[in-house]
Amino acid sequence: MIFWAGLIFFVALTGPFGTYAAYSFGQRLLAVTPLLAAIMLVGLVIRVLVFSALPPWRYRSATVLNAGLASLIIAPMLDQFLHRIPPTDTVSYPGLGELMLLVFSLSLGLSSLRRSVAAAEDASFPPADAAPAFTVPPEPETPRLPRLLQRLDVADPGALWSISVRDHYVDVQTSAGTNSLLMRLSDAMAETDPVEGAQIHRSHWVAWAAVEGVERDGTKLFVVLTGGARLPVSKNHREKLVLRGLL
Repeated sequence: MIFWAGLIFFVALTGPFGTYAAYSFGQRLLAVTPLLAAIMLVGLVIRVLVFSALPPWRYRSATVLNAGLASLIIAPMLDQFLHRIPPTDTVSYPGLGELMLLVFSLSLGLSSLRRSVAAAEDASFPPADAAPAFTVPPEPETPRLPRLLQRLDVADPGALWSISVRDHYVDVQTSAGTNSLLMRLSDAMAETDPVEGAQIHRSHWVAWAAVEGVERDGTKLFVVLTGGARLPVSKNHREKLVLRGLL
């Protein structure tokens, strides 16, 4: 719409085909406004009919057909308008054939311009399913602290290594030290999630991440933990070490 408004103003201002000498600016504006509005409407109808009738892959054929129909319909409209301008000795008017060639050329040019603008707009926007060029990496999640360690009255309990029974207490060994809690071993083991570990003795539980090796002392078997602690492994729990590849 802005393009056509600018075109109307430009034609009225320049006064082509003798209209500059025959009419004032106001008269030219009143004369060309309905003419160009009619041309725009006719051209739009022709374009809609042609491009809706032909498939998108036949764009070139549709462009040529659109230009041909426009020249056959719009050129006579221009010719009738020019014949209404008072003749002068210094101005000659183009014939109908020249007007048809002019309309045909302009129509091809406008179609090419529309095609170029559409291609530029498509290239400036990536597909909806395309991955963004830059993504902000998510912040690393803080490991969830086992409920057992939350019971300890310390600011930083460290990493859970083992749990051992002592009378009515359990000694909770972590990378930060040892703390005692008044509770049963079964209840303490139930609160070790998400730390992976297993009970290796009726009095001991270990975190697999803290196990550095296995030692034998005759028929007895021990696991060696980070920090050097040795905890016994009872016979009915040795299969767990086999499954972990420690035996």
